[in-house]
Amino acid sequence: MRVELKGLHKTNKTLADGSKREYYYAWKNGPRIKAKYGTTEFYDEFRRLTKERKSPDANSFQSIISLYKRTELQQKKASTRRSYLQYIKLIEDEFGDMPISAIEETGSRAVFLDWRAEMADRPRTADLSWSVLQKIMAFGVHTEKLKRNPCLKAGRLAETGTRRNMIWGPAEIAKLKEKASQPIADALTLALWTGQRQGDILRLQWSAYDGFRIRLKQAKTGRHVTVLVSGELRTVLERLKEQNDARKVQSMTILTNSHGKQWTSDGFRTSWGKAVEAAKITGLTFHDLRGTFITRARRAGASIEDIAAASGHSIMDVRSILETHYLAEDETAGDAVILRLEGKV
Repeated sequence: MRVELKGLHKTNKTLADGSKREYYYAWKNGPRIKAKYGTTEFYDEFRRLTKERKSPDANSFQSIISLYKRTELQQKKASTRRSYLQYIKLIEDEFGDMPISAIEETGSRAVFLDWRAEMADRPRTADLSWSVLQKIMAFGVHTEKLKRNPCLKAGRLAETGTRRNMIWGPAEIAKLKEKASQPIADALTLALWTGQRQGDILRLQWSAYDGFRIRLKQAKTGRHVTVLVSGELRTVLERLKEQNDARKVQSMTILTNSHGKQWTSDGFRTSWGKAVEAAKITGLTFHDLRGTFITRARRAGASIEDIAAASGHSIMDVRSILETHYLAEDETAGDAVILRLEGKV
């Protein structure tokens, strides 16, 4: 049985004993077909694989990524391709369905910087992921799929090795609240008073709030976290609850966009980026709100153990953040030692 199959890719390999073997793939760089060539099983497997293959939305970033993998990436050495693919997978998972129009909008750079900042504890991975992302963006501009590259000249995390002093101070918080929409300002308040990741905050449902505490399970770590709700946060939550109760179609999530619907990751990131841009805040990301929570809690006298319980970090992580990243240059951190020696506290 011989049927011409469009896109079928064949390679020849010489084995150790000198014999040659043919390998068939559903398409170039696609999955290998394991059934014997020419059999009914072979054609059935080919049809199944090609049927499952989906063309990405032409208006999504995935379409540019896929084109890059089929063309530009194939010109690189095999070892380079293998290295790039692991970072491309991270980019696809995070931004594959992001509309090209959103990438081209002002404020998108803040979205990508925030994603990189989430990997600050792995600076080499963060830098390499950013480098690959930057190359794909440049490819998109070169092929006229993108109008601009928002990922130029961001420096390297591995060189600084720290997010030292990257905390949100009162001035930055006030500026963002002034320029941001109410839904973005509410997300900022929730992050400042819980210290949770962006994804966990956006997914947070009303069932997690009992009027006094917020209880959640972190998606990334699986840790269960309980946070006592502050007065400021309770005011925000009660206002949002009243608004939600008044809607014809109520939202299960606490945070919603301006239309009263659950935020999508892309939608929130784009709106957050625009607010940061409008407030003219540079060098700070949403992820830095986690470190800000830890820093504020420690300066207020909370123990490392209590901070870890509230934020969902390990005790070791909290200590590392405090000692290495955020409080390394806090000149008042050791004052209590001298004051105690003098008997003043």
